Amino acid sequence: MCRGEAHQLYARKPIFDAMGVQLVVVLNENIESEVKAFWPHYWGGIVLVDESREFFKALGGGKLPKGNLITGFAFNPQARQNWKRAKATGIKYNTNGEGTIKGGLYVLGSGKTGVVYQFIERNFGDWAPLDEVIKVCENL
Repeated sequence: MCRGEAHQLYARKPIFDAMGVQLVVVLNENIESEVKAFWPHYWGGIVLVDESREFFKALGGGKLPKGNLITGFAFNPQARQNWKRAKATGIKYNTNGEGTIKGGLYVLGSGKTGVVYQFIERNFGDWAPLDEVIKVCENL
């Protein structure tokens, strides 16, 4: 999840709070300076670091979802459009760390319900459709 996506999701925390939905972000590596830059400036809630990347492997169906920066970004018009959208937010971006692992978003139901919604980043910079995520959470 890029800083821009995290920020736009966390900015709606009061909506999720009113529905009783807890927001948690999972990072795929622990670069102290980057975690400090991310929290609390772009995300003010719970931050977990998944150095084993099991969360990300789950998104990839058991395999770490990775992309190639040349074919997956430079030659991918959707990824370049996503980059422009993220830049247009005015939120400072970075290129530090492992930049080829793709992410996503899960909405988990209470108890043993498990995953009720998942969004998987197919192109670099894909963002989960926020209206869709909120609608799913309203129906929990």
